Amino acid sequence: MRRRRLVDGGRARRPGGRESGVVGDVPQYPEYVAAAVFAVGGVVHAVLAPHRFSTAVLFCLAVTSAGLGVAARGAETHPSVVTVLAVAALLMTLALSLLLLVDGIVLLRRYGPQPSLLATGAAGCALLAVLGLDAVVQRVGGEVAGALMVAVNAAAGYLSLLFLAFTVYVFVRGRSTPPPGTTHVVVLGAGLNGDRPGPLLRRRLERALAVDAAGAPDADGVVFVVSGGQGGDEVRSEADAMADYLRARGVAADRIVREDRSVNTGQNLRFSAALMDRAASGHRATVVTSGFHVYRTALLARRAGVLVHVVGAPTSPAYWLSATLREFAAVLWLDRLPLIGLSLLLAVPVATAVFQR
Repeated sequence: MRRRRLVDGGRARRPGGRESGVVGDVPQYPEYVAAAVFAVGGVVHAVLAPHRFSTAVLFCLAVTSAGLGVAARGAETHPSVVTVLAVAALLMTLALSLLLLVDGIVLLRRYGPQPSLLATGAAGCALLAVLGLDAVVQRVGGEVAGALMVAVNAAAGYLSLLFLAFTVYVFVRGRSTPPPGTTHVVVLGAGLNGDRPGPLLRRRLERALAVDAAGAPDADGVVFVVSGGQGGDEVRSEADAMADYLRARGVAADRIVREDRSVNTGQNLRFSAALMDRAASGHRATVVTSGFHVYRTALLARRAGVLVHVVGAPTSPAYWLSATLREFAAVLWLDRLPLIGLSLLLAVPVATAVFQR
């Protein structure tokens, strides 16, 4: 005679009272299942498209989903592990928020109130607000407030992880070196200080000169393509200012090509590539920009079909974090449909963690 399975509160039990791992057809630990699916997707994506940021998105979704599972289901079985992970997450969030806030204050005092710089401090304040809401909910309690904070914490933790992953991308890519045999160096424009290159642009130009100096002694010097139009608040084109700077540093005029029509990075790349194609076939170009800008420049070059290698120039430490945060937002916007679509999948483990409460 068959032994009948007992059902207690909708959860199937094996004979003897032990719970099975399935409720109907639903896994008992859906957050961990979601984490495994995201992780496998990240591995596959890393093999097929290693340069896309969506790989980092999938791995961050996996970590966040696993964290939700631990927080929702591990408090009773492994309370010490949950406590350690909660303290680590708290300290990481607090450190990141304070770093963003302090950097925003430093930049505000140095450069004045600019929207791009104020965003850094605003991001730090937002993370501190999440921590403050956590403290309030812990004291007040309530199922609705608790469920809301699970969702808010998951979103804040996910975005923080994603930003940290992006800083690793930026740090690594920003230290790439030019390949041997470079024939052309394209310098991307940046803001002017009056009629001369500003600090950011001077560092790019010095990096370009270093690429030229690193060439073989018996090789011809590289051709510099200075790329940048005239902004609405600039008295001349960035290309003209860069050309004068290079001339003052001893570069002959016949080794400088000016591209003075572009107003964004995509145009920098396309217009400069067109000038190089017309001037010489078989050229090997290296693009010089700021270190924080290397990753997005490489993505745009690949999207435009421009075959170049991108290297980075150093950036002031005080400005690096703010610039990286801005680049993070720009990269998310560049691939907004797939990235937002993937990120919305976080709602699945969040919903299961909320119902588990």
